[in-house]
Amino acid sequence: MAFTSEEKNLLKRLASGVLDGFVGDDLTTTGGSTVWKVIKNGVPAMFKQGPGGKFFNGKENERFEGVLHTLQEWATDEQKLEFLKKFGWLMKDEVVTAYSAKFKPKK
Repeated sequence: MAFTSEEKNLLKRLASGVLDGFVGDDLTTTGGSTVWKVIKNGVPAMFKQGPGGKFFNGKENERFEGVLHTLQEWATDEQKLEFLKKFGWLMKDEVVTAYSAKFKPKK
């Protein structure tokens, strides 16, 4: 697939780490799990961490973290651009939000 110069620039910015960080806000499901999207080392991914809990060990309550799951990872260049098209409007970067706005559905 041939990329436009704008898409090549976005992929270069992703690879350089300029766009690394959280994308949007985290979401708490009705079951108590937390879901969030993050870009780390230029690779966007979506994670889910189940609710933690606690148990009594005979002396006191001990807390434990929920299990961390990787729900989706956008590894190829095409997938990374799909991520930016779909979730770029959540990012605090003018170039990415402008790119994402081109693919916003028309009413």
